Amino acid sequence: SSGINAEYGYNEHTSKELVNYLHVFQPSHQLDHGGYSNKDNIVMEFLIHVHKTLPQQINGLPFMDYIPDMVHSALSGSERPPSVLIEKGYVKPTQTESKHCTPMENVIRQEVRQFNRLLDVIHVGLKTLALCLQGDEAMSEEVDQMYHAILDNKLPSAWREYCTTSYTKPLSHWIEQLVNRITFMQYWIDLNIEGTVSNHLFRVEYSELMKEKENDEQVSFLDVVKMSSAYQKSGKTDEEKLPRSFWLNALFFPRGLLTGILQTHSRKHGIPIDSLTFRHQVAALPTSKEETDRQRAQNAGLTPAMWAYPGPDAPENGILIYDLYLDGGRWDGSNVVEALPSKQVTPLPEIHFLPEQSSPQVGCAPKEGVYECPIYRTSERCGTLDQTGHSDNYVTSIQLPTEQQPSHWITRGLAIISQTEN
Repeated sequence: SSGINAEYGYNEHTSKELVNYLHVFQPSHQLDHGGYSNKDNIVMEFLIHVHKTLPQQINGLPFMDYIPDMVHSALSGSERPPSVLIEKGYVKPTQTESKHCTPMENVIRQEVRQFNRLLDVIHVGLKTLALCLQGDEAMSEEVDQMYHAILDNKLPSAWREYCTTSYTKPLSHWIEQLVNRITFMQYWIDLNIEGTVSNHLFRVEYSELMKEKENDEQVSFLDVVKMSSAYQKSGKTDEEKLPRSFWLNALFFPRGLLTGILQTHSRKHGIPIDSLTFRHQVAALPTSKEETDRQRAQNAGLTPAMWAYPGPDAPENGILIYDLYLDGGRWDGSNVVEALPSKQVTPLPEIHFLPEQSSPQVGCAPKEGVYECPIYRTSERCGTLDQTGHSDNYVTSIQLPTEQQPSHWITRGLAIISQTEN
């Protein structure tokens, strides 16, 4: 099966390259329509869609930073100084502002800052492009590149600079994913502030696909939500409120999330963080009923961002991570085994990242029956090196049980990815 999957992957990659080459040589047709060319109409429709789809900023104090233009007004006015000014030493905190952020609040702050920077670049760039199409401004080289990237359904280079990894999927899919990622972050913030995300879940549009009969009774959206357990109302009051499970692909800095979990565990139990590591537990395979319920909930409008909030509160220790995929093998419920023919990439159940104190070991001999499986953000598995010497595409490695020797899976190139090509 490995040979079949390798050939399948090669043919798929070659086909995509061929389609890209054909697209480059596709003739352009200029059709006048209301003062705009046909291409201009396509771009304008995209601008309107993005304006309606993407928010201007992610909202939710205390996780918002003030923009630099507001620094002087915040300092000179009677407003409460923002936390970013306190952190940088511009303003001394008062007694009510001396509360330190928890490690997970710092993770939210870092992610929100990066999301808002990207949103600002997108909206400013598209506004400039709209003015150029209307003839109110001259089109610069950067705006012209954005114009042609939108026509080619590719990610503009000006936006790519604010993404942490390369992205090879169409621009339309990237926008859809960005909306889901922002939704995940907004739900996380709302969970901290309001203690619940259930109100947002019920705003999902009722799907026509759910108008079916079960036991001669109408199946409502609320029934689907309960069946899929896609409902969470945190009962915690004093403790920090976290999603029940984390969507790794939603984050710009997933390694920051893992570090935040270790810091939280270290402070909670008084254990030095340098002595902590993760133990990984892969959940059982879903039953056929669970798969059916999940599919019905997805048909009803539940997005990947909403699946982070099903069921009860988050685990007492550690976090759950979902929406990961094995590239080069599959999970049979207890071990990593060979992938089936024509199924190179297979979904993984939730994985529990459980912090534990590591015991000192002599030497670095690999464990028997365990494969140290790397996690990458994309299937390309490549990126630029950061300050730690790791690729920005690499997240971490987890130990997966296997009946094969680790060298077998190294030869297969087995890895976990958080983002598939399809």
